[in-house]
Amino acid sequence: MHKFLITGANFDNKGAQSMLYITVDEIKKRFPDAQAYYAGCDKLDDNKFCFREMFYSASSKDIALGGSKGLLASVKAFLKNCAKTVLRKGSNRWREFDLKREIKSFTAIIDVSGFNLGEKWNAQIQESFLNNIRLAKKYSIPIYLMPQSFGPFNYSDDKKYLLDEMRELLPYPKVIFAREKEGKQLLEETFGLKNVVLSTDLVLQNSGIDCENVFYNVPELHLPVISDDNNVAIIPNKQCFNFGDNETILKLYKQIINKLLSAGKNVYLFRHSFEDLEFCYMIKEIFADNDNVVVLDNDFSCLEYDAFVRQFDFIVCSRFHGIVHAYRNGVPCIALGWAVKYKELAENVSQGQFVLNIADDTVNTKHLDEMVSYMIENYKSESEIIKEKVAEIQKSNCFSVLEELK
Repeated sequence: MHKFLITGANFDNKGAQSMLYITVDEIKKRFPDAQAYYAGCDKLDDNKFCFREMFYSASSKDIALGGSKGLLASVKAFLKNCAKTVLRKGSNRWREFDLKREIKSFTAIIDVSGFNLGEKWNAQIQESFLNNIRLAKKYSIPIYLMPQSFGPFNYSDDKKYLLDEMRELLPYPKVIFAREKEGKQLLEETFGLKNVVLSTDLVLQNSGIDCENVFYNVPELHLPVISDDNNVAIIPNKQCFNFGDNETILKLYKQIINKLLSAGKNVYLFRHSFEDLEFCYMIKEIFADNDNVVVLDNDFSCLEYDAFVRQFDFIVCSRFHGIVHAYRNGVPCIALGWAVKYKELAENVSQGQFVLNIADDTVNTKHLDEMVSYMIENYKSESEIIKEKVAEIQKSNCFSVLEELK
């Protein structure tokens, strides 16, 4: 029986959740009897999902990798679990050792990380990502890096050692799907790789999942009731506030919302990732007395988000997969991003003219105003353009590479 380990997903970010569900579905469509395992620490309900969880903490990876670091992690885990046993505290004890015991039984590892290698991230995040490849290499397991972003790699001196680690590890994956031309070029030029393939995002490639491949009982979708028409959604991203000036960014949102309100639009603020809700309320505070600017505190599943986003004329979004789900449903988007991945995503569906780097202090506010005005008047025609482009994209599927495992 085939067993697949899916790394890089999580349930906090709706994009990562969506990639997990799609990956499970794509595996089941190709290998109906396969077992799919989610690499995480969420204590999944086995009665809810058709896939299983493999406990995948930093210590469990260290234990499975062995060496002095693995020995230290083993000792710490042993002592901790002995204490829990004596005190009769906690559940699922000893699971830090599950990965080492089970790793050899996996047919392949499929990594769906969105963006973990590049100068913007700290060394711990990047080492954790590279450990996925280390595990695959140590146990001679094929690993596939599904569409994701890479680079830039202009590291400070204290992180340049990562380049040597990447030179050693990145040739090992069967294929590295790069979502952007820039990422593909950087990987090939920096590391001399021959296993890099340019591919659009896997969620955009997906035309829909069979929920029965993911859930034992398909959940009902709970969607807020909103106005019948003239609705625009605004979905912020904590990362934009991290990489840009907060005051400047809030002024841009104020400009956008004022333009929307003057056109008679209803504005709904909601999150795509758990940490973004506070920024929805920060923006709402500017319009505290205006009932046409509404914050929704729903913690949507990726399936609910996908269904809900269809109800809007267009969206103003800073979450990558928030934009992907909009495009997949033919919903236009003004993308306020912080990395090149937003521009190339939009260009895939002929929407590159509607992208701004919100983390840039020199954002052209006049251009932003024109962009919003154009979208208010032309969102229907832009929707048709997007639908046509998405239909072309969905003629290919990155998961076809798994056919070689049959």
